[in-house]
Amino acid sequence: METKRQSLVESIIQYISGGKIPPGSKLPPERDLARKFNVSRNLLREAIITLECLGYLEIRGREGIFVRQTDLADMDSGMKNITIWPQEMMQQLMEMRLLTEVPAAGLAAKRRTPEQMAKMNQCITNLRRVHLEGERVEGEGAHWDSLLHTLIVDSANNKLLSRVYEGLSAVMEKYIGNSRRSLFAMKNWAEKILEQHEKLISAIEDQDEEKASTLARDHINEAMRQLRVFH
Repeated sequence: METKRQSLVESIIQYISGGKIPPGSKLPPERDLARKFNVSRNLLREAIITLECLGYLEIRGREGIFVRQTDLADMDSGMKNITIWPQEMMQQLMEMRLLTEVPAAGLAAKRRTPEQMAKMNQCITNLRRVHLEGERVEGEGAHWDSLLHTLIVDSANNKLLSRVYEGLSAVMEKYIGNSRRSLFAMKNWAEKILEQHEKLISAIEDQDEEKASTLARDHINEAMRQLRVFH
């Protein structure tokens, strides 16, 4: 699958860099692209997600998929050396989350302000609503989920840590969305993830540094284990 995906990504890049789709333009619909490259729509979506996470495409909801303003010549040559594809990227992203979010949770429990706490609780409220009522718009759950984790890091009130985490935020929401879909396909996992989030925010509110760090670590480690089983 990785070879097929890499080949498809390179084919899309060649198609774009050939001048047929200039930067800022919209790509043809998925069904047309799948037909053009003679691939399944699932494989096409994986390739598009890869290119979006690498900063070469932009998915604008119902508007469609657009080519970002970038140097296509550099993009074309750079693709030959890319080794990180969706499955591997997910694993490495989760590892980076362990390195940043676990200590950040402990610091957040120690340093969070009332205003920051209110924002985190608002995320929990919205995640609970999404769980009970479903999403009002596609991707809403992933949005509140990724925002919650960003707020936890910001609540550590360490500007350098927040800046490092910004590098992850570009792909966080997309990959949290993917992991939520995978995990929610498993029995009782929607309830379990919501419960983990609630306990983590409660520990931060109680200013329990050790418990907050432990819960953050357990939350990410469990997701990593389950995603390996799923795939």
